Parts: sequence; C-alpha cells; structure tokens
Amino acid sequence: MKPIAAGTLGALFLLAGGALAQMSVSLDLDQSTYVQGEAIRANVQVVNHATTPFIVGPGGYRQNGLFFQITDSRRDLLEPSQPSVAMITELLLLGGETYRGAFELDEWYPMGKTGNYLVTAMVRRDDRRYESKTKAISIVPGLDLRCSIQQFADRPDFQRKLCLVYFMRRQSEFLFLRVTDTPGDRTWTTLELGQLLRTTQPAIDIAADGMVTILHRASQDVFLRTRVKSTAAGVELIGQDQIVDAHNAENRQIPQLLDANQKKSSSHWWWPFGGSGDNK
Repeated sequence: MKPIAAGTLGALFLLAGGALAQMSVSLDLDQSTYVQGEAIRANVQVVNHATTPFIVGPGGYRQNGLFFQITDSRRDLLEPSQPSVAMITELLLLGGETYRGAFELDEWYPMGKTGNYLVTAMVRRDDRRYESKTKAISIVPGLDLRCSIQQFADRPDFQRKLCLVYFMRRQSEFLFLRVTDTPGDRTWTTLELGQLLRTTQPAIDIAADGMVTILHRASQDVFLRTRVKSTAAGVELIGQDQIVDAHNAENRQIPQLLDANQKKSSSHWWWPFGGSGDNK
C-alpha cells in the first residue's frame, strides 16, 4: 500500500473538518459603493447542517446569536451602536433548515464616515464561531449639485441642509438627496432618487409647511418628481411620480419650478421659496 504524504493527510483532515461544520453563513450586500448616509442593506443566510436545533434566546446557549465584524479604513474594529440589543432576539432553526434575514448595518454600527470597510457576518453557536466571506465596501461623499438650507421658526438655532448629490452607479448617473442637521451634524438616511440626465439642472422647492419638492430629468422625455416632508421632528419620503415632457405638462408648477431654479443659479443662489440656499 502506498503511504499517504503528510501534506495530503493534512488536506484530508481540513476537508473533513469543513464537511462536518454545523453551520454555514453567507452574506450579500445590495451595493459595493454607497453615498454617505445611504442605508447599507445586508442579506444574511444561515444554514443549520447539524441534526440538533440551533436556538437563540430562551432555551439556547446564552451567547448564541448573529453579529457582524466590521473594520474601517484604518482596520479599526467598529463597536456596535446598540451593544445591549441582539440582532436576533429569538430563533429556532432545526437541522437542515435555513434562516434568511435582512439588516441595515448603519443602524447597528457607526458607518457614517466616508472610507473603505470590510464586512463579515458571523454566527456564534455554543463555543464555536462560523463566518461568511468578507465583503469590501466603500462609502463616498458624491458630488453636490445643489444645496438648500431649511430653517424653523420655533428653533432659530437649528437648521437643515438638503443637498442634491450625484454619483455613478451601475454605469449610470444617479441623483441622491442627503439631509444633514446642525448643530450636531446628524445625517438622515440618504435617498436614491433615480437616474439623472444632467442636461437639465435639478430643482428643489421647500414650501412653508415643510413639503420639499424635487424635480430632475431622468431621460430625454421623463422627469421624476419626488416629495419629501421635512419638519423639525424628522424627514419622511412621501412619494415619487413621473412627468413626461415637463414643459408641456398641464401642471404649470413644474416649468415654474425649473425657471425659478434657473433664476436662482444666475443670482448667486438666492433661495426664493422661504429659505436660503447655497451651492457647493
């Protein structure tokens, strides 16, 4: 019988160890590059290969659970924003079953700064840890096209900056709305508003009641109109609709909005809708 080389024997043991793994974890992120403030959505799949159930919560090993390991550009490990809150509070996963979960990582970890990050999903089962493949992502500022300042009568020391930002994604240019409060530099979730055709400057209008209307050209024939409610208490997306050939639309608010923003561009970005604005 031909002897097995030591290296071959070691490889066989490694294969056996992988085959006997009780759990497997996979991670999928919706983007590889995010504009600062965007939600970072992670989809996780956990498979229980053991014959015994995997239990999180009452009845399970107290440290069982799902978590992420995230490092920033300096390779520093990010600490959870809510260290006392479990990402999965209860789970009973029988042998052969699969768990699928979606998480917004920016709600669980401080990922508001631009830079590069490495993300790994992990499952702890009893005294063992199972990891997904590590994914690399980048957070970028994007390029500001137009910014406006919203002020609130009952809070003179507080202001909100609404910026229209563009960035290349999926080989196309996209428009985003980034909202930041000062003091405190709080950034609300950055919204992707759709594809952008920069032959027409996007327009933004802030009404006295806090209704923000954004109009931008998505293609040669289509404009997208987005409505966002912005009050001192928070920012809420109301909806978005399409307008074909805005200058010929029955709703005359659209060409008026475009004209007003063009005048603002030629008058040092004075904001004519009840606030003040600046271009970055």
